[in-house]
Amino acid sequence: MTKRSDIVDGSMAATRRYGLIYTKRCGWVDLGHANGDGARILWNQINAETGTSSLAKPGYYIITYRQMMGNRYIKVGRYKRFEIRKGLSDAEKKSVALAIFLAVSKDFETFQGNWFFRHFTNSSFSAEDLVSDLIGFYRAVYPNKQLLQACEPVSKDIALKIWDTYGAVGENKNHTVIPYLYPLPGVKFAGPMSAPLPKELNTIVPSKQGKIFREIR
Repeated sequence: MTKRSDIVDGSMAATRRYGLIYTKRCGWVDLGHANGDGARILWNQINAETGTSSLAKPGYYIITYRQMMGNRYIKVGRYKRFEIRKGLSDAEKKSVALAIFLAVSKDFETFQGNWFFRHFTNSSFSAEDLVSDLIGFYRAVYPNKQLLQACEPVSKDIALKIWDTYGAVGENKNHTVIPYLYPLPGVKFAGPMSAPLPKELNTIVPSKQGKIFREIR
């Protein structure tokens, strides 16, 4: 669960793998979610079509994508299996990858919110979770783009003031990838408010399940 003590200065966003920052255009961002490690595994599978060939459906392959939490001894989480058509274009692969990534991310957040985990954490659908996941996905697909900088990180002092004024991120639930923005000190607007993502994080449209991919049991 993200804590106040996790907040770091926005100037460190590009070099740190973990921590919490506040940004003008993407709201709260968890750098652990946004580092792109999990999304990179998924993207590499789909980009290279390295899954298992489907015996039931020639011309398709099968992948499993999971998101886990825990420690070195015990891990729990959620996973889904998908059947994907071979030979997709680059744009189609990105759309399929994003659809799968978001489906598992939302399932994982729901899993975190069940009655058992609520005794230990309030992090399910925390304000920064899905937005940070999306940033991580884009960083995996476009590793050379300065995507965190496009979110316009602010200083640690400003981030702490926002936390103290509007509450912990776990108290502000967000079930979408549309960020919550809060008024910066000295700026007058009603907050929190939803706002569109920077255009750099809005170039891929998730594919709908159908002929090119589908979840399988």
